[in-house]
Amino acid sequence: MKPMKYSNPSVRDRGGGHWQARFRYKEGDKWRTLSRNLEATSKRDANKKATQLHRQLEEEAERAKLRVLLVMDEDEAVLERFLEKYISGIEGSGQIERTTAAGYRSSAAHICRYLGDVRIDDITADMIVTMQRRLLTEDGLCSDSVAKDHRLLKQALSYAVETGALAKSPFTKSLKAPKRRRREPNALDDSERQRLLAALDSMVDSELTLAVRLGLSAGLRREEICGLRWRDVDFQRDLILVRNAVTEAAGHSFEKGPKSETSRRDIPLEPDLKARLEAKYKRVLASSGKAKAASRYVIETSEGRWYLPSRLGKEFSSLARSLDLVGTIGKRVTLHDLRHTYATFLIARGVDVKTVASLMGHADATVTLNVYASADPTARQQAADVVAEAMAERAPKGPFSLVS
Repeated sequence: MKPMKYSNPSVRDRGGGHWQARFRYKEGDKWRTLSRNLEATSKRDANKKATQLHRQLEEEAERAKLRVLLVMDEDEAVLERFLEKYISGIEGSGQIERTTAAGYRSSAAHICRYLGDVRIDDITADMIVTMQRRLLTEDGLCSDSVAKDHRLLKQALSYAVETGALAKSPFTKSLKAPKRRRREPNALDDSERQRLLAALDSMVDSELTLAVRLGLSAGLRREEICGLRWRDVDFQRDLILVRNAVTEAAGHSFEKGPKSETSRRDIPLEPDLKARLEAKYKRVLASSGKAKAASRYVIETSEGRWYLPSRLGKEFSSLARSLDLVGTIGKRVTLHDLRHTYATFLIARGVDVKTVASLMGHADATVTLNVYASADPTARQQAADVVAEAMAERAPKGPFSLVS
């Protein structure tokens, strides 16, 4: 979490609807106090307004920090250097994580193919439209990637305007990002899921087979699988606690919290997977002792380090290829598609969407419903059968007349 510059406010009643909010902040080695007067009808109202003021002060402090970061010499007004300074600035100030910064740099590389040597004050809306068209048609990027490039450039130039480095942004209301295409989940249907499970049952449990089962029966992302420690497996309550993830960026791997606050979740541990994990945990206990075992990774390398998500993905791809596993949209399944399979299976079996959203770590159940409710071809056929049955029903035969 980003550190606050100002302390949480305290309020003091000065009478007659007048209140004073006080904030403490550090300047060098000394603590100082900032006071602001408020008008409020009650202490609760005063606290609410003081909290809003606190948020404004924090935002102003961040903008001031960015103004320092964006002070530019002549060379830095060129877009390529400006974008790197902008990304480094917001990464260094803790506003984005390393993985987000890596994604931004990838988008910046796309943008700079066509606009890298242009000064930011010379960029026009037509240039941006041309850049987007060429990224789509000449470079073959998908609309989702170009939409990310659009958002980064718009965000960076907005900051340039806000901090005085640019008079006006070239982005207008009519300058839109390419429409993002909706991706259908490539889940395994029932027969393919059962075939994969049968194949796993025929194998000796390994890092890969246990990782596959975690994706298939708990819906974990591959980063969450790699970050899972034994202390996060609650054998007493039959729960998997998602509290950690391993991610990769710019050639490095590191641990971080889950993708979002809603991604911190507790997932039921099904009996077969529990038995397999318990068997492995006993071996870990025997070799490490209880204190060290708790911090070890459930899926780990022979050196006792975390598995790289990319390595796990490649190993599963080899398994999927050898088993010829194909998902519902006709493509070879990936490790992430096991998470799609988990959600699709739960919805098809009648688990309510809000519960599925919670287990998946989605903030909005609408996302879960829109993405997964139509992904199971068996469920679609069942719906078709219900409609066909209803349309075949007729009232008992008897006299009837048409109303004229």
